[in-house]
Amino acid sequence: MILYILTIHKSKGAKMINKISKILFAFLFVMGLQSANAQTIRIASVSGPDHHHNKALNWFADKVNKQNIGVTFKVLSGGQLGKSERAYIEGMQQGTIQMPQVSTGPMAGFVGEFDIFSLPYMFRDTAHFKKVLSGPIGDKFLGMLDAKGMKGLAWFDNGYRNMFNGTKPIKEPSDMSGLKIRVMKSPLMVNTVNAMGGSATPMAYGELYTALQQGVLDGGENAAGNVLNDKFFEVSKYYSITQHFRPPGVVVMSKKTWNSLDSKQKSVIEKAAAELQEYEIDLTTKIVKGAMKSLKKKGMKINKANVPAFAEAVKPVYKSYSDKYGSGDIDAILGTK
Repeated sequence: MILYILTIHKSKGAKMINKISKILFAFLFVMGLQSANAQTIRIASVSGPDHHHNKALNWFADKVNKQNIGVTFKVLSGGQLGKSERAYIEGMQQGTIQMPQVSTGPMAGFVGEFDIFSLPYMFRDTAHFKKVLSGPIGDKFLGMLDAKGMKGLAWFDNGYRNMFNGTKPIKEPSDMSGLKIRVMKSPLMVNTVNAMGGSATPMAYGELYTALQQGVLDGGENAAGNVLNDKFFEVSKYYSITQHFRPPGVVVMSKKTWNSLDSKQKSVIEKAAAELQEYEIDLTTKIVKGAMKSLKKKGMKINKANVPAFAEAVKPVYKSYSDKYGSGDIDAILGTK
């Protein structure tokens, strides 16, 4: 009798274990299928792996990947998918690039209104920068990308660009007189530096260090982190806080990739992108503060400039934009409190 009962219990136990095994196998099979079917979205970036932009992009990728929504993000930094941000934008329209982080300068070649972000003295401070780009104006400009085959997701910060040179501290527009300053190959930026009182000289960025070293140019303009990373402190003594440009970056996805996602995936990505924007802007602020301290330690003389005087001097530059697109968006940005 006892042996019979034990046999029954063993039989029931075996059936239960068999049933659990089947359920577990089915669960793992479904999970395996989901993993196999997960879409990988590659994020293209021209900056090096240690750049804070890529730290922010990896933060975003990790945040989304942990939610197992059937989409996996992977950051490919250092120009692995191409060395040109313009090529990234063209690639999105052609369907060969899924998602890059690019500057608004190259984007203006596809959406002309984006030139507004290359105008001088558009942002008073970081609080103003955040409020403009996280509000209706930021949404409006991201929305403009839709017609060009792109989905705008988030804005990035690069920090203020300031003047550096090896001759003297720049405090007033008159101090710029006679200084040959390297600028990007942009008519708007050439006109800005000329209006500030200098002599703007368009030149490839990679040639600047040697030009300063050889005395071909007197200086350049860039954000503190770039001045530090590219070692311009070795060939320039003065870093003057003119704060003339603060062009944001933008994180975008090709519409082809965006349209392949379901509503839940889109919702998760948009929420994470909004958090990414806040994270990256705060990270940039920390990076800039650290870079300024490092530049001082490297021997650069850092001085404040008369920003209101420079802002007044460059006002005529705004006309080149307003003649094309009107002054409404300029007024809206400058008037944001």
